[in-house]
Amino acid sequence: MSNKPLRVVSINFWFADRNVVQADLDSDRALFDFDIVVIRPPQFPVSPGRPNDDAIYRHLNSVMEAKKRELDSLFCQGGVLVVFLDAPDYFEVTKQIRRSWVTNSVNNYDFLDATIAACLVKGKGNQVNYSASAEPFVAVLKKSVVEWTAYLTRWPSHLFGGMKFFAQAGAAGSVAGRASYKEGHIILLPNIQRLDEESFFNVCAEYRFKKQGTTPPDWARNVLVPGLPAIESAITDLDKQLADLQDSRQLRERELEDKSAYRKLLYEKGKAQLEPIVLRGLDDLDFGTSPGELIEGTIHEIDGRTSKGSSPGIIEVKGSKNQIVQSEFSPFVTKILADSDIKKAFSKGILVGNGLCETEPIQRLGDSVFSQHVIEGAKRHSVALVNSVELFWLCCALLRGDTVDRAAVREAILAGSGYVDLRPYAGKSPF
Repeated sequence: MSNKPLRVVSINFWFADRNVVQADLDSDRALFDFDIVVIRPPQFPVSPGRPNDDAIYRHLNSVMEAKKRELDSLFCQGGVLVVFLDAPDYFEVTKQIRRSWVTNSVNNYDFLDATIAACLVKGKGNQVNYSASAEPFVAVLKKSVVEWTAYLTRWPSHLFGGMKFFAQAGAAGSVAGRASYKEGHIILLPNIQRLDEESFFNVCAEYRFKKQGTTPPDWARNVLVPGLPAIESAITDLDKQLADLQDSRQLRERELEDKSAYRKLLYEKGKAQLEPIVLRGLDDLDFGTSPGELIEGTIHEIDGRTSKGSSPGIIEVKGSKNQIVQSEFSPFVTKILADSDIKKAFSKGILVGNGLCETEPIQRLGDSVFSQHVIEGAKRHSVALVNSVELFWLCCALLRGDTVDRAAVREAILAGSGYVDLRPYAGKSPF
């Protein structure tokens, strides 16, 4: 390992070197009893919804708090923590206290700081760009086989006095960094498929013994070194520029996520993903939608309502890798009739279908996403069938700033029975 005895404990990361103590995070081995602590944040092997969830949460939270205290002692005595970044994981318990619902949450980075998990994005890759060749751990990574499974898009500015990153996963984010904290060091590394253990332990020993120094006394800050204030001022300015750039990047990321969500109209089929973007697309056309609800006094759930136009509407959203078939359509008719009985008024049925969703969009325009039985049934029951690919086409026209007659589109759907062709209103094709 090194010329000096190096005491190493590893949690959730296997080493071939038998001198390394392998342990679980909830082990009673005190982390400050070692020079080097290696942790790959574990994934929680439990699924919420069990009767003993609250007990599991309390145990996990207790473990995280205990390890946080032990790591604090480790840093005070010059120890080194190496964290191999892995996907963030959460365990949440929601329970009712009096009349309020309270959610308690613990994440797999809580042993260090709860805010880190929110800065991480799950993703797998093996391309790494190094930005500080003099950093000893860069040589370790180059001798190893890297396969990162998470990357940092930001770092909390208050945490450990900042982190200096030296490896990036392209332009997406950082996968390796270091920070000096108290008398010790925190090292972040990407997940490793094969680690060069000899160079790893040598660098760990260098950080533990050679890089350890005396904490400067308070008065040292007041000792003038010529030229130092100008450098400190430049660093402060650069830090502000970096913070501003990071804020701008996060804003652009949110804008990117917001716009790219329209693509879900082309490939999603689940309720949680397809339904919200369908409602958003209809709102872009001024339908004035409201979210899904349980029809009062019934067991029937609808995916939304529309409030603008010549008549109110009830929305049904369906996605499938096949055609939308009769078994998916007929329950909607029952819901429309049940709603009319309750409200004493008829609402127009609007079924938005993303049929054949694994096929390229340009090949499934028109009514082919609906089976013939569904088309005939929709005509009989005055239900409008909307192809989500064509709804995407209309949304693209609006995003381009094209002139779209929203009222005409809305009335074509509210007056239509069977398949409603939206292409005449959509302008230039995005496909």
